[in-house]
Amino acid sequence: MTRNLQGVGIFLLISAAFFSYEIFIYEKIFLPSVLDFSFKPSFLVDKDLDYEDLYRDDDEIIDGVHTVNTFDSNGTDTMVFLHIQKTGGTTLGTRLVNHIEHHKCIKVPETNRWQCLRPLANAPRTPEPRQMNVPHTWLFSRYSTGWLCGLHADWTELQGCVENKLNEIAGEKERNLLYITNLRNATMRFISEWKHVQRGATWSGSTLTCGGEQHTNLTTQCLPEDSQDWINVTLAEFTACNHNLALNRQTRMIADLTKIDCYNHLGNLSHVPEDIERTMLESAKENLVKMRWFGLIEYQLASKELFEYSFQPLRFDIEFEKWDDTHSSAAIQDIPQKLIDEITLLNHLDAKLYEFARELPLGSDIF
Repeated sequence: MTRNLQGVGIFLLISAAFFSYEIFIYEKIFLPSVLDFSFKPSFLVDKDLDYEDLYRDDDEIIDGVHTVNTFDSNGTDTMVFLHIQKTGGTTLGTRLVNHIEHHKCIKVPETNRWQCLRPLANAPRTPEPRQMNVPHTWLFSRYSTGWLCGLHADWTELQGCVENKLNEIAGEKERNLLYITNLRNATMRFISEWKHVQRGATWSGSTLTCGGEQHTNLTTQCLPEDSQDWINVTLAEFTACNHNLALNRQTRMIADLTKIDCYNHLGNLSHVPEDIERTMLESAKENLVKMRWFGLIEYQLASKELFEYSFQPLRFDIEFEKWDDTHSSAAIQDIPQKLIDEITLLNHLDAKLYEFARELPLGSDIF
């Protein structure tokens, strides 16, 4: 018995030592090697800092500024959430306003909005019904400011709108806009959007502003005659419509569409010219690199840790649970493989963007 206990003790000591060694290897060797990559995230490019700078104490000053992976909620930093349909954006948006320690937003009575005040802002902490304090917000999102730049505004719309809207509301001042977004497996996201549209969603309120003009929502051309929605559409019908904005939605919404003459070459989304596709994908990659953070909904824990790393000292007060992909997972069981292959092929830009995201710094091994 004594010998067995001694054996267990030795095993536990060896295990503890091995675990400590793993932590050492992870912090001193693995992470620096992951960060040694040809791309630099936007929070390094602007200051021309080395990756080792990220490991300094949060309060250390570099060239007169705080280390760049911090978030100054009392200063000029403003988080801007690019919310792409069916990428877990509603869940993330709710977490942002309700579950960040010391930064919980205040529910505005009689609205589906939250007041996300900067901690030291001189503003009422108990909002009146339907009254928002947007000038003092640290978060620009659906649940904090509302759709000020249009329903599910994309990168192109946000770039031409956020600063102007905040200037109108709060006056012109220096701001550091830090973009975030979620991405999702291309095929599963497309199927999820089909299920949502099948239940009645249209997003007909999207403005699709580009180049100073609002463009026609192409998906309306897919709807049955004299119909305002696409309820009960089959997946085959949803996939076959060449005007369906669900096709490669993530790439299109993250790209700068002014680089491809807006929507003028996107009339047939199933057969976009190769040069237009190439430009759009490269633009989406460039903009993804510029973002302070992005998450992949299939990797909840890793996405949470990367967020907290990118926005120090912000911390969520809940764990991110494994993504419950109920609708698409249940649906895919009954979908013919041939149709799944067709969906994957049609959404090849989104598939490439997703893989690119996984291979970015802090991505290839964390995701």
